[in-house]
Amino acid sequence: MIISVVVSTYNGHDYLVEQLDSLRNQTIKIDQVLIADDQSSDDTVKLAQAYIDKYKLDGWSVKVNAKNKGWRRNFMEAMWASHGDLIFPCDQDDIWRNDKVEIMTKIMDQNPQINILSSDYCEFFEDGKEKIGPWPKENKLIKVPLTDNYLLVKSPGCTYCVRRELLELSKKYWLPEYPHDALLWRLGLFSNTLYAVTDDLIKWRNHSTSAFAKESRDLKSVSAKKQWINTAKSFDETMRRYVEEDVSGDKQKQFEVLAQNNRWLAIREKFYNKKSVIDGLKLAKYWGCYPRKRQYLGDWYLVYIKK
Repeated sequence: MIISVVVSTYNGHDYLVEQLDSLRNQTIKIDQVLIADDQSSDDTVKLAQAYIDKYKLDGWSVKVNAKNKGWRRNFMEAMWASHGDLIFPCDQDDIWRNDKVEIMTKIMDQNPQINILSSDYCEFFEDGKEKIGPWPKENKLIKVPLTDNYLLVKSPGCTYCVRRELLELSKKYWLPEYPHDALLWRLGLFSNTLYAVTDDLIKWRNHSTSAFAKESRDLKSVSAKKQWINTAKSFDETMRRYVEEDVSGDKQKQFEVLAQNNRWLAIREKFYNKKSVIDGLKLAKYWGCYPRKRQYLGDWYLVYIKK
């Protein structure tokens, strides 16, 4: 199978070489490394090209967007532009364990029922602390079950290995507001083809300047939460269409989860708009839909305390 790694870059000078080193030193050869730069204003492009030239890396290339697309579109379109049978999304600032690609490729080769494979990560912080998640490290292959809180994406896209068939199908369902990992994770969930290996195959950098960290901070406002609810409602509609058109077998569980989330999001939206205590209390019935349980209390805080 042809292996592609897609690296999305934007002003990534500080950590890019570490990430590229970890790709170059994988225990099996990566057939294609596509570095998609989203109009960096620093010397990221020059650095990446110099790295390729220095090590004479066949199959590695840098593509610079004609205009800034934003990280969502940049990642998605770069993945579509790759030519591998297996595609690994890659951030610009992490460090992959040198056997990550070999382990995940072997699992995908031996398990054709898997369309998307995730793994544990070792999250490391600026103060030197580390934390392994999201599953206990047991070195097992597990199937990720569909539950009411399907909107929770437990692992970041940099831990994924995606089969080409699922990636091609994502073209039909992607919208500009959808992060690549959120869409692919949920496509796998609703088709019962999402699995994980409980081994930390990546060191995932947590730093305050990342796009992920910035958006997490921004969500702590009423306007951002309303926007999140709108995107979640859109995902509910997208997943319903996906289940109807492209998922085979018994679909009762999928439709039950979608119906539960549809009711939850409608009441949650009403709570933010009307600020009714009754609606807030009704949300307790949908405790299981919250990506994180503390977000239920967060709703009360945003509606009644934070102005």
